[in-house]
Amino acid sequence: MTTTDSVLSWAVPDMRFSPEQIAAAEGVVAGRLGGPERVRLAVLGGSFAVGLGHGTSDVDLYVVGEGLPDSEVVIEYGPVPVHVNPVPAERVRALLELACEYRVTGADRAQIGMEVKALNALIRIVTGVPLHVGPEWREPFGAFSFDVVRQINLVRNGNISSAMAEDAYGALKCGDLLTAATASALALEYACEAVLAAAGDVYFGPKFHYRRLARTATTAPWLDHVWRLNHRVLHPDSGADEQTVRAVTEQRLWAAGTLMAHGVVEGWDKPLAELPEPSVPQGDGARRSAYFTPLRFTDGWALVGPDEGYRVSEAVVRLWRALDGRPLSRLAPQDVPADITDVEAAVASLAAYGAVRGSAAAGTPDPQIIRPEPEFSCHPKVAAP
Repeated sequence: MTTTDSVLSWAVPDMRFSPEQIAAAEGVVAGRLGGPERVRLAVLGGSFAVGLGHGTSDVDLYVVGEGLPDSEVVIEYGPVPVHVNPVPAERVRALLELACEYRVTGADRAQIGMEVKALNALIRIVTGVPLHVGPEWREPFGAFSFDVVRQINLVRNGNISSAMAEDAYGALKCGDLLTAATASALALEYACEAVLAAAGDVYFGPKFHYRRLARTATTAPWLDHVWRLNHRVLHPDSGADEQTVRAVTEQRLWAAGTLMAHGVVEGWDKPLAELPEPSVPQGDGARRSAYFTPLRFTDGWALVGPDEGYRVSEAVVRLWRALDGRPLSRLAPQDVPADITDVEAAVASLAAYGAVRGSAAAGTPDPQIIRPEPEFSCHPKVAAP
């Protein structure tokens, strides 16, 4: 396939702040807001800051200091309107502190459950273009970790993807095709958002979703596959029936599981550099369930199913993601971690809890391979008081 045969042909170059826009923001800080004596921190953020500008994108200026406007105000500086967004100092400090260390556990997911406004502000600040950083802000800005920001967004979006997979599963059980089709599309979009974060492309909001998939080298080979899956016409007029919706739902969730399984493994300590080519199950052998999602907490690795969460290990996630219906004897050596000495028994244990299909389930699953962990469910379960 050539580029012109792909939606990659619709991709546009990154568009960042122009020198005129930066000069206008600097002019507003110096001439309209009181300069460094009153403005202790000034950051240009938003779509232009991360190369996602378009013809009507705003010049968003985030400022911290004293004697500033009480709320957002647009200040015209020559021909450039600058959107000034005052942010309380304590809020910025709290957001930067959130990005110093990943500390999400199965039971405590507050770090990935922050309100939408807080997450949006965090991303805009850490991906922004600093115009002025006062002495008191140099340490907080030097302390946050962009890898932690990636990890928060990877697991936050992965957790939402698992919730959508659960909804798709439940919808199919009761014949709700409309919800199954909708939830599976959302599950794939959130998994794409997660893998973009794994690859180092962090942003908030859905409007640039496919533009980011196209521009990021790690995800660009997946763009056409994802586009086709989520833009397929599902309508009785086109011949779609319950079987069609079920098949498309599982194809979307299969793709989502692939992306998540590589994001949480190779995209954790450093940005994910490569993904396997998009694929579909290849036979009647053991294959991972499309309704399970791997996640990573500080207190363990999780496989989140539609009914329960399970504690596993990195080695198990690596094996699980390789199960695509081929005979186990055809698995590549790199797909069988040395920690797993009996592949057939491990696969049977996974099958006992529904994480693998097409394989005989173990009579007694090996708890060293997989075991129920209520706190690792999509919605953590705790004992009643």
